[in-house]
Amino acid sequence: MMYFQLLQVIAASCLMTLALVLLLRAVEQRALRWFRRHLSPRYLKPCGVRRRAPQAPQAPAASDTDESV
Repeated sequence: MMYFQLLQVIAASCLMTLALVLLLRAVEQRALRWFRRHLSPRYLKPCGVRRRAPQAPQAPAASDTDESV
């Protein structure tokens, strides 16, 4: 294989790789658009451990206090 042929193979490989990357990005964008359209928003939120915020302490009811003197 001549040096010029090697450069042609390298250039062709680069162009085919670039075309493949662009094709995969287009497919990914279409898939994401399809998911956004067909799934409800709760499935697209990032997953993680969700904890409830602690509730504020409630004042004791009047019947619970011992105010008999």
